[in-house]
Amino acid sequence: MSLRVGSPGGPLEHGDSLAVALEERLRERLGTKDFDAWFAGTPCRYDPSGGFVFTAQTPFRTKWIETKYAGMVRDLAKELCEGEVEILFESVNAPNLPKDPGDRRPATGALSGNGALHLELEDFVVGPGNRVAYAAATAVVEHPGKTYSPLCLHGPSGVGKTHLLQGVARQLQETSSLAVCYSSSEAFTNSYIEAANQRNLGSFHARYRECAVLILDDIHFLAGKKKTLSEFLSLVEHHLDLNNQVVLSSSVDPSELAGLPPRLLGRFRSGLITPIEVPNFETRVAAVSAMADRKDLRLPSVTAEYLAQHVTENLRELEGALNCLINIARLHQSPLTLEMAKIALDEFLDLGHGSPAGGVGGENIIEVVLDHYEMEAADLLSAKKVRTIVRARQVGMYLARQLTPLSLTQIGSLFGGRDHTTVLYALRQIEKNLPGDQRLRSEVETVRSRLSVAHLR
Repeated sequence: MSLRVGSPGGPLEHGDSLAVALEERLRERLGTKDFDAWFAGTPCRYDPSGGFVFTAQTPFRTKWIETKYAGMVRDLAKELCEGEVEILFESVNAPNLPKDPGDRRPATGALSGNGALHLELEDFVVGPGNRVAYAAATAVVEHPGKTYSPLCLHGPSGVGKTHLLQGVARQLQETSSLAVCYSSSEAFTNSYIEAANQRNLGSFHARYRECAVLILDDIHFLAGKKKTLSEFLSLVEHHLDLNNQVVLSSSVDPSELAGLPPRLLGRFRSGLITPIEVPNFETRVAAVSAMADRKDLRLPSVTAEYLAQHVTENLRELEGALNCLINIARLHQSPLTLEMAKIALDEFLDLGHGSPAGGVGGENIIEVVLDHYEMEAADLLSAKKVRTIVRARQVGMYLARQLTPLSLTQIGSLFGGRDHTTVLYALRQIEKNLPGDQRLRSEVETVRSRLSVAHLR
């Protein structure tokens, strides 16, 4: 039995049937899971003037559905009505209007903190390893302070944590009048130290407390910094007591962060703690294709698949490989072919970029290790067997092996002229202890993260 009632503008009494028919076709095309995620709470109605209207609950959902699904909806409606038909998307709540007069909000959305926001939620590539984290981020945008506060995302470097945090901050800035504070934990630490040294914590508190949304990236950086960590814990409790939205990211599960009291961990768990995993092959293909699209470049599927097959650990590294390909292709005045990708990837890996941080040198690692463990180079490179010095030295050797193309002999020379067997022993010690030593994992990921940040500057 057909539900079609002729061309758009048909009898009003058939409008409901048309809307139901279009929704059923959407469900069939998308699958129940995706349909329920985006259209179950977005009712469709037929307008007698000749079109379908979808009404979403928030401006963000409206924009997302229109961006991702407008073409599909239009094609299905055209097929249903056997002719062109207008499709409209609207939201129940207009942006920039406070729903609660008691909220501390400026007249328009405001952003404070450190650094510009370059990443958007709509550009995030969703896959099996990040689907829950992405769904939670969109829920925060739609209902800030009411669902998943705090939201804490954790996972290794380069899997999309910063993308989601920046996307949430930017979306809330654009579609609400909430005051948003976004910052990296390193910038947070530097701001605190500067304010404390100048005896001017008032300005620091004004920046990080007088907002309705607090977003802090890479909180594992705070591990071991007692005063800064204490300030962070006080800040988070302040916002949670006010039912504000808090969003955090870390390279490790918050339960593994040294110095986090059980009381606050319990409050973290009252929101949502969810991992982001290393992207699978299909997600990497989609991600590198999306990166090329944002640069207005055509990346053939065979080239995208080649890059995704050989650069497997994180998306930041994958973007580096793509940039290398683009530069080489421009040099040869060639399109982004498979042949160019093979040349580019060989050069990319030869430069030592096959690591998560990419382009990190041995001297960079020593510099960051010295700063993190607060010791002198003479001690790190000496023959001293003090436990803290040995730990720092082994972590440095491990990251040098992970992040650079240096051989065992070269790493030994870098760390005070040791032979390759000493380096090999250090690597095995770190690899053996990483799974069961949460403090060691936190130290390794913190140093790795700081190397990545330093390289991107």
